[in-house]
Amino acid sequence: MLASRLQALRTRLASLAQHPLALPALFAVALVEASTIPVPPDLLLIPLVLARPGRAFIIASVCIAGSVTGAMIGYAIGATLFENFGEKIIALLGVARAFDHVLLLYRENALGTLLLAGFTSIPFSVFTIAAGFHRTLGPLTLLGGAMMGRALRFYLLAAVLSLGGPSIRRVIERHLPALSIVLLLLVAAGFLLLRFLS
Repeated sequence: MLASRLQALRTRLASLAQHPLALPALFAVALVEASTIPVPPDLLLIPLVLARPGRAFIIASVCIAGSVTGAMIGYAIGATLFENFGEKIIALLGVARAFDHVLLLYRENALGTLLLAGFTSIPFSVFTIAAGFHRTLGPLTLLGGAMMGRALRFYLLAAVLSLGGPSIRRVIERHLPALSIVLLLLVAAGFLLLRFLS
């Protein structure tokens, strides 16, 4: 039963990677992940790069562009719509304590925080909304930091997938459904941990 579900997930991801609208979909998922709902764009980025390794850095660039656009939307939510919308997102995600922690990190080292934001269990939308909250960061600081941090994360992933050679691609392709489920479980575990700590 589980094996058939994993195979179905793999087939769905592989077929989406071949779809003509795959790149716009990747842009949209990255935008949403950076501004509101934490759906990891890696779930689409990985099969896209595996299907087109020669275009890995173009695909990663689309993901970065969507994420940075979403970061600016998240900033606007924090700066102008926090009471009406941003606060509800933070409450819905159950990350109020993480939000306060991000505000503290920004005071200590804003750029370093943004560079490492893609490698934590805290959703990136928390970082972007917190940046706009009472204009904790200037918009240009968020823009520059988001561009560098997202490039670090997504270009690194694209490089590993495309430059790792056929052997690493075969391993990832063989285990893509399991890796996707593990990634989703890690995101869920991160949320549960944040809710527990809040």
